[in-house]
Amino acid sequence: MWRLTGVLVVLALAALTMSHGTRTAQAAADKQLVCHVTGNGADGDSLSGAPRAHVIEISVNAVPAHLRNHGDCLLNSTDRGLIGNPCDPTDANDNDICDVQP
Repeated sequence: MWRLTGVLVVLALAALTMSHGTRTAQAAADKQLVCHVTGNGADGDSLSGAPRAHVIEISVNAVPAHLRNHGDCLLNSTDRGLIGNPCDPTDANDNDICDVQP
């Protein structure tokens, strides 16, 4: 009886671990890294005149608003280590993807 209980506990823990991993992978798939222009972009770098921008991670549901309202552009990376780093929001060909990728 104890052996059966032990096996059931192990199976339950394994199922819990696998389902938690699936949710984490799904949550990461619902995110997008963007080069986010701070403020209205008018407070740019006084030396170069470039807008101040940094990498943020947003929900894929928020992407259209960021592209439309902020002048942000998309990064082709999934490296969360980039979050907070400065970036270049230039999108000269107007395809919503940053011309300069980190």
